[in-house]
Amino acid sequence: MNDEKLLQVFKAHGYTNLSRLSSRVFKAQHPSWGLVTIKSAQELKHRHFLKQEAEFLYSNTNFNTGSNNKDFWPNYCDYFSSHKSDCLVLSYMNGKTLLEIQADSDLAECLPSHWVRNLEATINQVHTLGFVHGDIKPSNIVFSPQGQAQLIDFGSVTKIGTKREQLRFESYTPRYSRQHSVTNRLDDWFALAVMLEEWIDDSAALPSRYEILLKQNWNTEHTSRQQKSG
Repeated sequence: MNDEKLLQVFKAHGYTNLSRLSSRVFKAQHPSWGLVTIKSAQELKHRHFLKQEAEFLYSNTNFNTGSNNKDFWPNYCDYFSSHKSDCLVLSYMNGKTLLEIQADSDLAECLPSHWVRNLEATINQVHTLGFVHGDIKPSNIVFSPQGQAQLIDFGSVTKIGTKREQLRFESYTPRYSRQHSVTNRLDDWFALAVMLEEWIDDSAALPSRYEILLKQNWNTEHTSRQQKSG
């Protein structure tokens, strides 16, 4: 579906003030939900990830108050299909991604001193529900104007303990991935460890728990390479 038809579909569903955020993501206004994000997908793989994200967020949105987890991730609003395109509507997360903050020294200075603990608490919320986010990286972390760490893009979310060979499709960012055979809480913590290592200039300032995790992963990969070469 081309952009013009897609925008017509959005308008037919009551969305106005549409603006593009990325190739498949739009910002819009809705009379019931206010400011929203609309994510669209056409390819089979992208539709699979969109439905996966929708299922997690639908299950973890409080429709009575609309407030339960909005401090940690977007609230589910709607899901609809039209002309072989699927669309997921979420509450709009106002703030800056960690990727944007990394690129702007002025924004970086405004990060709360406890931002790592803040982000850890958010990741823990996902794990408490029995899931792994699966794609923790700077562009998937938003800091609200109040300094609250929030997660977006749950297309890679899986239940803890899922065998990767059983996944219909896989989606991850190689540099932040452990690529083990079974999904684990450590997948998200490893991704955070890599992010912190990239962020912190002084390696001595890296919290020891993340330093240990990175070293363990390096040792595992090194042993694996030796076994393959032997």
